[in-house]
Amino acid sequence: MKTIKEIAKFAGVSPSTVSKALNNRDDISQKTKERILEITSEYNFTPNAFGKALKSKITKNVGIIFRREKNPLSGNPFYSRVLEGIEAELAINNYNLILNIAPQDVQNDLPKVVLERQVDGVILIGIFENRFIEKLMSEQVKFVLVDPKTYLENCAQVCIDNEHGAFLATDYLIKSGHKKIAFISGSLDRLSFKQRYNGYIKALKFNNIKVNSKLVSTGGLEEGYEHAKSILSNTKITAIFAANDINAIYAYRAIREMDSKIPDDISVVGFDDIDLSKFSIPPLTTIRVYKEEMGSIAVRTLLGLIKNEIKSPITTVVPVKLIERESVKKLQKIA
Repeated sequence: MKTIKEIAKFAGVSPSTVSKALNNRDDISQKTKERILEITSEYNFTPNAFGKALKSKITKNVGIIFRREKNPLSGNPFYSRVLEGIEAELAINNYNLILNIAPQDVQNDLPKVVLERQVDGVILIGIFENRFIEKLMSEQVKFVLVDPKTYLENCAQVCIDNEHGAFLATDYLIKSGHKKIAFISGSLDRLSFKQRYNGYIKALKFNNIKVNSKLVSTGGLEEGYEHAKSILSNTKITAIFAANDINAIYAYRAIREMDSKIPDDISVVGFDDIDLSKFSIPPLTTIRVYKEEMGSIAVRTLLGLIKNEIKSPITTVVPVKLIERESVKKLQKIA
């Protein structure tokens, strides 16, 4: 097997020109590119295991870029299920998955698999700044965002019907007889939490219940214990709507430390329907998000973009469903 320097010598070009040809760059002539590819084929030179794809411009690989916050992907009960949906849909379509995981603080660097064109497109999961998205666009990479944390225009996205789900949760508590309903969540700078807060407010106003800022506590990522304890220490409530299940389960601890029982004294509703929610004590009433389907839709959208079957970025909003369990006390019958 030859090195890039040896291939460059055979072709009579510089190593950087060989690299450009192998990465399918546009700043060298097509004739030079084809001559280099012929030489690499003759000498069985396949850098990055995608030599065959250099001619067809198809790798049959899809990159998954996950930019984590505190928790790794394996420990995230939401995104690990999204990944299962991605894996299954890729397998059905005979595509391979290349996973790239990095902390949020290095998120503006494009991964090597993207720069070297080892993937036909990427699915983005986690926290991404606009600069990262702009770099992808400048490299003309096909991509799809899953549950984006900020509003982005002209990008293919798979989103959750957050506002409607939060409306369903809050309205369910109201129809169960609850009037003093607290709202706890992560930072409202994140699009999903902001939309869920909007749904909470919308349900209160729809039912002619005055919004009380003292019943709202937000911030952090998994601060449900602190949020619930603060509200319970200062105000009288009968229910908590947590904008995600992890915060709802952390709120369980605060409720019990206040010598209160769930749901006899305080009812709780979550959002996401992670596996842990049905095993909590009592099992958590929550809003189901179809996480595997989100992953599947992301793959189908990306493949449509790659194959030019989808001509422009589309946004898909995945519906949600209220799942009744045992964490809500009905103070009155639901109408």
